[in-house]
Amino acid sequence: MPKEIFAWSLLSIYAAITAYLAYRGWRRTRSMEGFALGNRDISPLLVGLSLAAQLTSVATFIVNPGLVYAYGLSAILGMGVAAALGIMVGITVLSKGFRRSGQQMSVLTLPGWFGSRFGSRPLQVGFALLSLALITFVVLILVAMAYVLMHMLGVPGWAALLGIIAFVFGYVLLGGVNTSLYTNSIQSIIMAVVAVILILSGLPLLLSGELMARLAAVDAALVGMVNPGSPYFRNLFEVLVCNFVVGLAIVCQPHIVTKALCLKSERDVNRYLVTALGIGVIFMMVLLVGLYARVTLPAPVKIDLVVPTYINTQFSPLTSVLIGIGVLCAGVSTLEGLLLALSAILATDLFLPSLKRRMAGASDEAIGRRALLLARGSLVAMGAVAFVLSLHQMKNPTGGSVAIFAMYGLYCLFSASFAPVLFGLFGKGGSARTASASAITAVVIYVGLSLGKPFVLANNPAVLSACAIMASMLVMAGGVLLERRGVKAGMAGAAGSVTGA
Repeated sequence: MPKEIFAWSLLSIYAAITAYLAYRGWRRTRSMEGFALGNRDISPLLVGLSLAAQLTSVATFIVNPGLVYAYGLSAILGMGVAAALGIMVGITVLSKGFRRSGQQMSVLTLPGWFGSRFGSRPLQVGFALLSLALITFVVLILVAMAYVLMHMLGVPGWAALLGIIAFVFGYVLLGGVNTSLYTNSIQSIIMAVVAVILILSGLPLLLSGELMARLAAVDAALVGMVNPGSPYFRNLFEVLVCNFVVGLAIVCQPHIVTKALCLKSERDVNRYLVTALGIGVIFMMVLLVGLYARVTLPAPVKIDLVVPTYINTQFSPLTSVLIGIGVLCAGVSTLEGLLLALSAILATDLFLPSLKRRMAGASDEAIGRRALLLARGSLVAMGAVAFVLSLHQMKNPTGGSVAIFAMYGLYCLFSASFAPVLFGLFGKGGSARTASASAITAVVIYVGLSLGKPFVLANNPAVLSACAIMASMLVMAGGVLLERRGVKAGMAGAAGSVTGA
């Protein structure tokens, strides 16, 4: 069977199953809460699979192995060890606290949680607007998926982009989380199978020691803990410290930290975490493909095209299609989470308050239906914006890879979110003013350093994020300390007045 016909056949089956699940989800979705969080009646194992799929994304399967191909072992230590460890710690520490806190306050989104926890509508709106930076990550996923479809189906880039946007945005628009949790679970299983195939493809080279020897023959820097000639892995601070901090904070994305709100009880969290982290380790090992590709591909390849080229040259046509489907699943799963988070944020955090004023006297059910309509409408608008940005990145990738474009938007968002989330969950104090100062500090430092580039390492988004997070933490801690001292001083003054009287 010709490769293209086989690919079209498998994609048609996948699309049909997804369409059925979207229809099923659409019938179950009658409110904004149901669209954003589901009905909280889904197994924690499925929610864990969904989290693993959304955490991994097509970046792990396509873009990051390309960085490993270019810069070697230092990239694996940074992204596959330090960052992965940070993610594990972040997910474990934040999940239970956020689920408990979020359900007590009945919030649907991360900006909504900020508004309720710190009692500030401006803070909620500010984080809702900042969350729009996630569109950069949407673009990364679309571009990577388009490259895979171009190789699988032989279609032009614009057609691949248009097909992905119409399909994924369309079924997310219909079913919301009630569709996403089921599709993510299926995608996660397919991704795990494909990850194992990719990992095993070069395992004999790795176990025999031949892989490292051949890499060293190409360039000794490829087998070092650091790569002084790279733009992102030049020293241990970049490789280990910055990537760990980024991994820790990356959990504070609207589509990641809120996943715990889909769980029904505290007891479900442990099963959810074990599932997500166990599958996540398998996914992270796909980074090894970057090393395999460096010693097997005959000519230099663009970073974003390394994995598609490796798949098409190292596997039979039919096997390459199966792997391509798995890689597409990695992109679709994360894309679903991003779209759901962004549409829920736009509808509930930005549009809903004014909607309630305009529909004063209407029932909560009627207002909820209108909010749901707005959430779905926002997906259509995002699709158009994402299409234009993706086409531009395919022609002119930022810093040589669409990953760098995504990092600038994504890292700015979670750099601003981390300190307020951490102190909001585990600190007794913390005012809206302090949380705002902390978030603004992170944004100003991140943007200022990225534009001004006052030192050599400032070209690395991970370094910028680490600096912004550390400064934001200091501002948050200092603000909370001053607030506590102010309260104590006020209490002492009140006590003195009583004694004097």
